[in-house]
Amino acid sequence: MTNQKTLTILAITVLLVPVLFISGCTGELSAEKIVEQMQEKEASIQDYSYTMQITSYFGNQTKEIEIQTLQKKPDKTKTVSIKPEEEAGSIAVVDGEFMWTYDPKTNTVIKMEMPDTPILGEIDYAGIIDEFLNKRDVSLLGMEEIDGRPTYLLETKPKEKEEGLLIGRMKFWVDKETWMFLRYEMYDSSGDLSIKFEIRDLKIDQGIPDSEFVFEVPEGATVKTVNFDSLIPEEITLEEAREAAGFEILVPEYLPEEYAFNYSTVSNNSWIAPEGQAFETVSLKYENEEGDYIFLSETVYENKAQKAHEAQEAPIMNSAEEVSINGMEGKYLDLGNMKILSWKIGDIDMSLTASLKKDELLKIAESIRENV
Repeated sequence: MTNQKTLTILAITVLLVPVLFISGCTGELSAEKIVEQMQEKEASIQDYSYTMQITSYFGNQTKEIEIQTLQKKPDKTKTVSIKPEEEAGSIAVVDGEFMWTYDPKTNTVIKMEMPDTPILGEIDYAGIIDEFLNKRDVSLLGMEEIDGRPTYLLETKPKEKEEGLLIGRMKFWVDKETWMFLRYEMYDSSGDLSIKFEIRDLKIDQGIPDSEFVFEVPEGATVKTVNFDSLIPEEITLEEAREAAGFEILVPEYLPEEYAFNYSTVSNNSWIAPEGQAFETVSLKYENEEGDYIFLSETVYENKAQKAHEAQEAPIMNSAEEVSINGMEGKYLDLGNMKILSWKIGDIDMSLTASLKKDELLKIAESIRENV
């Protein structure tokens, strides 16, 4: 996993933690009661800090990430990566005006002006919780202790079909004293544990000074300034994608019945990648009337060394089944409702993601051929 991917995880995690504040629920739960009491508790907290350990399980692969986080209302956040060792020292700081990320391996700083719509900091927590609970059934399973602290154990299950990998039940351990969660687990559609979040050293309203969120550029570091909006790929037509991409896009000749092209995106990591280590990705989305989708991703690396580096840091595919696609080696991974197929055509790394059966996925892949 690259540092930029790690920093993205840090940002998402920072968003996730305050969203899961819950307050005062000791009896039968309802979405309305949780939202109302969550608002009351969240409104009273001015700052907090904690260490979070994230453990992911994919096939026979286990990956651990550990980060330290400080957050102060209304718009200041700081995260520091501790594990894995190769990512230790990666930093993301939001000072209210800019978001700074630092990669110690390349001694590179990314400076990004915060968008008008906040991605970190002041968020409509109640609205997010309400949206989340309206789509899931919530139940109180009982009481359990986490590191000697009594907690309420809550479980949520989807009310209807959800897209994506983490579509099964979720479990929350909510601290009886602080009404913040101390553990959070996500399960896939087969009932297997996918991701576990654990909160340690939680401290609330300790009077964190603003100086904690002043980012100082390390000596000799390269600083790159980017615009947030430029990082979000625009949804465009296939014709527009062909004009924008730096390589020839391959498309399937076969699609399952009722699937049709939806949109394309074209993106690259040139804004952060060191010289000679950039790559470009084109994604094509196909969808049917029921909302089921097929994602086809095509990536070309600037050089083979960077490609090999990226391939080594995709542990999720290490436990995948080896398959043959038009005589080429490929890998197939079944993640319950989500299947992933990866292979190579010439210099293009191909990836198919869908909820289709294996035979259908292979049939689509075999219909994609290099243009001559």
